[in-house]
Amino acid sequence: MASLAVRYRYHGGVGTFTPLFSRWETVMLRFDLRRLILLLALTAVLLTVINGFYSGYQVQRDILIRNTLEAHRVYAAKVAYNTEVFLRATQQNLRVNAERLVEHMDDAAALQRELDLLQRSSDNFNNLVVFDERGVVRAATALPQLIGRRLESPGTHEALAKRRALISEPYRAVTGQLVMMISQPLFDRASHYRGYVGGSIRLREKNILHGLLGEHYYRDGSYLYVVDGKGRLIFHHDPARIMQDASSNPVVAAAMRGESGARPVTNTRGVAMLAGYAYVPSAHWGVVSQRPRAQALAELDQLMLTMAQYAAPLLLIIVVVVWWLSLQIARPLRQLAREAAAMDSHGATPRIEAVRSWYFEAQQLKQALLVGMRAMQQQLNRFRQESNTDALTGLGNRRELDSVLDDWKYSRQPFAVLMIDIDFFKSVNDSYGHDTGDQALTALAQLMRDSAREGDVVCRMGGEEFVMLLPGADAIGAERVAERLCSCVEAYRVPGLPPLTVSIGVAAGIADEAPEALLREADDALYQAKQQGRNRVVLAVV
Repeated sequence: MASLAVRYRYHGGVGTFTPLFSRWETVMLRFDLRRLILLLALTAVLLTVINGFYSGYQVQRDILIRNTLEAHRVYAAKVAYNTEVFLRATQQNLRVNAERLVEHMDDAAALQRELDLLQRSSDNFNNLVVFDERGVVRAATALPQLIGRRLESPGTHEALAKRRALISEPYRAVTGQLVMMISQPLFDRASHYRGYVGGSIRLREKNILHGLLGEHYYRDGSYLYVVDGKGRLIFHHDPARIMQDASSNPVVAAAMRGESGARPVTNTRGVAMLAGYAYVPSAHWGVVSQRPRAQALAELDQLMLTMAQYAAPLLLIIVVVVWWLSLQIARPLRQLAREAAAMDSHGATPRIEAVRSWYFEAQQLKQALLVGMRAMQQQLNRFRQESNTDALTGLGNRRELDSVLDDWKYSRQPFAVLMIDIDFFKSVNDSYGHDTGDQALTALAQLMRDSAREGDVVCRMGGEEFVMLLPGADAIGAERVAERLCSCVEAYRVPGLPPLTVSIGVAAGIADEAPEALLREADDALYQAKQQGRNRVVLAVV
């Protein structure tokens, strides 16, 4: 043997050769073919499963991240668009009413009435104020104590200095509240600047703008925040962070540059986020909708765990199948080797012929026998098929019906029965001959096949009587199938024959210890159908 090491020893002056095996060879010789096949197959399955889970995780993670980013980009864009529409509509409202207000700048009472009317006609503002060209309050809706005072807020100075329609940066009002102001300059007919009308919106109170930017109904850890043109937080689910600087956040910086999009980002607190962002041009704001990356991927972890739970039974089945296959592969060679060692013993030939060799190497040892066994098995299968099949129609026969009912009886399978009989078929045979009658039977068999669902059993009981078994069907569903079949038969034309009709009895129940009782009920219903005039369906009353 090539794998044997040879060592020469002397024992009492006599030289002997002793074959020596290495430790590895000794271990390997303990493995037979079955164990080697099992080890190889399990290794391949394990590597395939690991690769499948890893690849699936990577693909699903990328898809989940991409979908999350897209969802938040779309949501941020929608919120930004709605905010832009609101701000422009609000500016337009002030622009339209500014012409009426400027006409009453010298009449304090009329000016106040016009301003109150504007306040009542719109819920956009918490307070409306008219300033003259010096910044002195001439009229106010919510804070009348401000009338006659000169305000020194950032919004006031900006509006007086620029004398054009403005949306101010958020600032703290004299009341201490965080507000923003939308202002419209007032010019008289001579184009003289007379001041401006400003509408203040409190960012931390319930109003239309707060409804757009401050109220969101995420349930998955996502949230939305808004920054002003300086990168300060003006809307955030955590009130403690309002007016904090977030400009170092790359997403915030992109929004401040007027960009819109989506990207993974680590926020100013070091939390990895999947964020979508959009720009509000008229206010120079940025809207950011985001979700923590860890929470988004937690769904994937749960998905992979669920996949593993579903895959575990299949893997167990694979292990069992591999073990069984390895046993089947090794068994012929083991049997042939054992019988080959005793070829001179009595009965060796029959024992070798009895070995089931089902792959090429073993087949070469007993090819002639396998050919004979295969031919015999095919013939047996053909006999079995012929014994369970009606020769004329190709449907199952009574033996097939009994076999199916026996199987269903043990599983307590609910089913429905259609007992079908061709009306006046004897007269067809008598008038047109048996060949034409056979054509009618074959045609009806084909119609029944077409009407049957997958899993339904169609049999010919004998003569012109047929049976359909509908597993899982209730009485109403079976009755619909019967009505449809009845209509199909009536509409079908067999060449050389008048229109055919069928009578059908229907029954439904469970294949318990005596499923034949259900057949009798269907047969009784068939009898009633014939008594009631044929060409109809009668449902058995249980």
